[in-house]
Amino acid sequence: MFYQVRYQTGEINDVIEEMKQGQIPCMDVDNKEELNWVVSELSKNGIYKIENLAYDKDARDRIKEPEFEFRIGFYNSPVSANDVDTNAIMYIDFYFAPDEEETYDSIFGD
Repeated sequence: MFYQVRYQTGEINDVIEEMKQGQIPCMDVDNKEELNWVVSELSKNGIYKIENLAYDKDARDRIKEPEFEFRIGFYNSPVSANDVDTNAIMYIDFYFAPDEEETYDSIFGD
């Protein structure tokens, strides 16, 4: 059975440790504001989002993992996508909380 840890925003140090070991950690975020907060916290720890590097929306199977949003590349110094050593890129896969669908359960008493 496939098992995967998805880190929460308070586990930044664990995420950084995994990234430095060459792993691609997964992180749950609720929205873009929380994503920006994570990026800010990573930069305070010397891990910077690579500027002008497109987010990879196809890094994972979105049918099997519909909460997967995208993979973002990070580096150990502020850089642009044109100036980065591609062998040293660190990644995080971000998952967004699913949107709550409206139901009629309360109307029908189910």
